[in-house]
Amino acid sequence: MSVSYHVTVYTGDLPLAGTTDEISLSLVGSLRSSETFRFSSLTLFKRGGSKSLEVKTQSDLGDILLVKLFKEKRFPLCEDSWYCSHITVQTLTNISSFPCYIWLSGVDSLDVLEGTAWKRHESGSAILEEYRKKEMQKRQDMYQWRTFAPGIPKSINCAKSSDLPRDAVMPFGRKVRTFYNIDAAIVKLGLLPLKMCHKVWITLSELQTLCEVNRDPVAEYVKKHWKEDRFFGCQYLNGSNPVLIQQCSEIPAKFPVTDEMVAPILAKGTTLQQEVQNGNIFIVDYALLNGIAANTKPNQQYLEAPMCLLYLNPRNELLPIAIQIKQEPGPENPIFLPTDSKYDWLLAKVWVRHADTQVHQLVSHLLNTHLFAEVFCIATLRKLPSAHPVFKLLMPHLKFTLYINTEARGLLISEGGVFDQAFSTGETAKLRILQRALANTTYSSLCLPDNVASRRVDKIPNYYYRDDALKIWHAINNFVANIVDIYYKSDASVQEDEEIHEWAKEIFTEGFLAKQSSGFPTSFSTKGDLVKYLTMVVFSCSAQHSAVNAGLFDWGSCVPNSPSTMQKPAPTEKGKVTEEDILNTLPMKSASVVVLATIHLLSGPSPSEASLGTYMEQRFIEPEAKECIQKFQKELVYIENEIKKRNEGLELKYTYLMPSVIENSVAI
Repeated sequence: MSVSYHVTVYTGDLPLAGTTDEISLSLVGSLRSSETFRFSSLTLFKRGGSKSLEVKTQSDLGDILLVKLFKEKRFPLCEDSWYCSHITVQTLTNISSFPCYIWLSGVDSLDVLEGTAWKRHESGSAILEEYRKKEMQKRQDMYQWRTFAPGIPKSINCAKSSDLPRDAVMPFGRKVRTFYNIDAAIVKLGLLPLKMCHKVWITLSELQTLCEVNRDPVAEYVKKHWKEDRFFGCQYLNGSNPVLIQQCSEIPAKFPVTDEMVAPILAKGTTLQQEVQNGNIFIVDYALLNGIAANTKPNQQYLEAPMCLLYLNPRNELLPIAIQIKQEPGPENPIFLPTDSKYDWLLAKVWVRHADTQVHQLVSHLLNTHLFAEVFCIATLRKLPSAHPVFKLLMPHLKFTLYINTEARGLLISEGGVFDQAFSTGETAKLRILQRALANTTYSSLCLPDNVASRRVDKIPNYYYRDDALKIWHAINNFVANIVDIYYKSDASVQEDEEIHEWAKEIFTEGFLAKQSSGFPTSFSTKGDLVKYLTMVVFSCSAQHSAVNAGLFDWGSCVPNSPSTMQKPAPTEKGKVTEEDILNTLPMKSASVVVLATIHLLSGPSPSEASLGTYMEQRFIEPEAKECIQKFQKELVYIENEIKKRNEGLELKYTYLMPSVIENSVAI
């Protein structure tokens, strides 16, 4: 008895997704396979369209397990890739969905699995087990690790983005790089006349004029207020790097600030020690930079490791009250105070902002989001098959990270890149900082609630990054927990999933270089353990990246607020700094222009344009999982409205963690 199957193949809505090549398919069922059926030679697979085919077999194939796709060139000399989004197979009694989201190039074939999520030990089918093995072997051949530099997370084994597998490349339609084209950004910002100007700035007012390149309200606010102490402190809570400040439980011996030094700044009737005990003293310590040799190109630059003490006063203003530019105290390393001369204090703050810029770009941004996201991505592709529920959960949050990172390595940290051109941490410095930072990274430091608790900043007022980030963390956590509940019925079901443990072990080994001190799990004993880990991955790749990336140009377009390098040594005594000294210390015009163009590109919208919770690829087909996604999206809308309402009353609005601003993945 013959059986009919109505097969519909969908082409994705991406640039150049369609094809004129010939497409054919066969169905593989639990009982037998069909012969191969070819679409009409007149059929064109257009972008965003679909084509159907009637497949008739002499007998029932059983449950359809997978669809085999075949692509052959119609015109031998033309390369015409095709992007298949998904397939449906319909019978009289059932319709099955087969998520694909893969490119086929040249003469190619592809097995597309039915979309129900399952784990390796649940297959119950020799056909599926064989498919799983072939899929993982192919992926492991395509996605391999390499050591970019010793002591930092391993990366994808591709020197340039054109070497990446087709599915890892952003769908631009043509091989263009306008979003990472520094020269084009310089022209767009009107800075071309300054590009070759290797001179210092004439006045601080001239620097403020440069900031006219961005009319964004935040950038305008920064330009007007960057010299103010209140604004300086505010940046540690709600600027582009709001992750370093911590409560000071004891004044460090290496930072010998006394009551007499800060008495004029503290409230009347109190002392420094009392304020420490009351939890009102905070510290930022850039010891990570200590002893690292600064860039010497195009001339000798300077790098120090300052410390800054901040005071939360009775008006809930966070103010800097003491700065020591180098780590070791001594006569030639004075502690600068707000009561010092105007330019002494201003230059000391600029040195702190310079250190913050280095740590922000290399650690908070590059390492903690981009490089770790790449590790999560490669491990997921190498260790989890497409049918695995965790693969389906994570892929939207890992999409295009390999492409962006491969481009960024060439642009930023490779020899002759932006760091070598315009940062004091160019040449060997950048890698030494990354090595130190990785050595200090712990699992807890990437888990936001643990991080906030360890820094003891859970009660500091007006910390909008913390408040918004915790809301997003908990929304992601709820979403992940609901998904895990569907596919893992007990702690035992987590323990018996060998693939998820292999995945975690690969992240620990290749990303964190098997450092036991990191505390990164290599296996999971409970559902709660798995949920927390997956929440960390999704949060790091989405919200955390937005928090340290989206405001780059807002806060960095004012050069003295985020200087990329320092051209003169730090002052060794008080009372001698002039405005000219500050200008001679700040980056030259040419270096400033390169950095401004770079951060303008990095903080722009991603070409993928997929905000948190917006899943263009429907990898989950189960109704329960789709309900979880809808619930997550509703929770994000609620958070968005809460942030908007809070911002209505703020002089300086905090928007970087609005869900509509957050990208699903590190894709810019």
